[in-house]
Amino acid sequence: MPELRPHLRATRRWVQAAPVQKHHEVPRLIESWLQGWVGSTAPTATLDVSHPLFSEPVFCDRRNFFLALALAVGAPVHGGPSREELQAQLLERLRARQTVRLKRWSGAELAALFLLLADEAPSADTVEALKALREAQSTSGSFGEQMGATLVALAALRRWDPTSEAFARALDFLLHERTTEGVWCFSPAEVWDTALLCRALEGCEDLEPAMFERAWSFLLRSQNEDGGWSYREGVESDTDTTSMAMLALPRTDAGTSASGLGRAYLERMQTPAGLWLTWQSRDDPPAEDVVAHAIMALRKWGTVPAFWAPAGEWLALRARQEGGCRAHWYNIDSYASHEVGLALGPSHDSTRHLARELVERQNPDGGWPPTQGAASSAAATGMALALLTFYLPNEHLCVTRAIHYLAELQEPGGSWPGPLQMYGPRPFAIDYPMQIHALSVHGLAAVARASRTPPRPLTEL
Repeated sequence: MPELRPHLRATRRWVQAAPVQKHHEVPRLIESWLQGWVGSTAPTATLDVSHPLFSEPVFCDRRNFFLALALAVGAPVHGGPSREELQAQLLERLRARQTVRLKRWSGAELAALFLLLADEAPSADTVEALKALREAQSTSGSFGEQMGATLVALAALRRWDPTSEAFARALDFLLHERTTEGVWCFSPAEVWDTALLCRALEGCEDLEPAMFERAWSFLLRSQNEDGGWSYREGVESDTDTTSMAMLALPRTDAGTSASGLGRAYLERMQTPAGLWLTWQSRDDPPAEDVVAHAIMALRKWGTVPAFWAPAGEWLALRARQEGGCRAHWYNIDSYASHEVGLALGPSHDSTRHLARELVERQNPDGGWPPTQGAASSAAATGMALALLTFYLPNEHLCVTRAIHYLAELQEPGGSWPGPLQMYGPRPFAIDYPMQIHALSVHGLAAVARASRTPPRPLTEL
């Protein structure tokens, strides 16, 4: 694209030098292909999407996204649907975008990818796709405030409508959003960060009350008209951020009013099976951490237990599965255990089971690994510690070793280093420094709270 070419040298260098993510086969294969493609003068690297993981419902959209890109630039591909099949799938989903409640950026991606694969001659289908693309553009010029969706939308507009205002606005947005290093980041998450940190620091009596007041005011201002919240301002609501904001808000008049609207949003979003999807799309699967947050938020703000009881039973079964709970947004086992444990309650047998597993998995350095067998991390240790304070006194060796690990790892400025590995979009992992800090400090704040209340007897584990 000529308009971006002068700005891509730094981006190309970054892609070629960046370490390929290896925590999951999907990003490993795609990022390896991207590096090979960017480093070539011609699109000779083959995109291989034949691995069975690419066909799982939660990952097939990422497969189709990169498969369409590869086909559009003439790169060889292996596996997945053919070009014709992919075009038909994209068009079918685009036409059903209202009934499946797609996010704005998802609709933009479908329209843009279809337009990049379409024949040169205009047709009724390309007219429909262009109309859908224009409808998906945000006031900022982006498409759902997402860099990936905006980039492919810009490419599609460059091909089909290069003199349009939509193209000019998208280009201006992308040029404005480049970092000082000349690259693009995924997305800020200021609403989620604020709610997560408020929840982590709840009850810390030595902190300045005005800090919480400003954070709560921000959350109240960020609520969407439908009663929900999104991870950042200007984006459609999602179940997980709505629940997290409700958990963060205080029981003031304003907090109660806002959370009442949030409760109505969560109740509307419940599936016929009594669960919650991560996004609004009916094609997205339920996730343990998201369901746990919805239960906790509804319980806090007065929804009767019978409403969320089926979701609690589902979580209890998931907690007992081999390997324990899994979070869909953080690649951290202890985060899933903590959130599911709090949703079920500390006295629940499945929560005690999760806590016992955490005790057994503590690393020799006193920390916990994000996933079994990995090195310890601050975020994973904070979340494990937060759950165990419900059962173990502060002087217990398991607790003191974890505190010592976090104290040794803390940086001079007070924060903690990564990695975090937040999935966005799943299963590609991103580090958000404020979220690392929130998950790490959550454990220490829990220890401080536990010191003011008698611990449960050790026999509960």
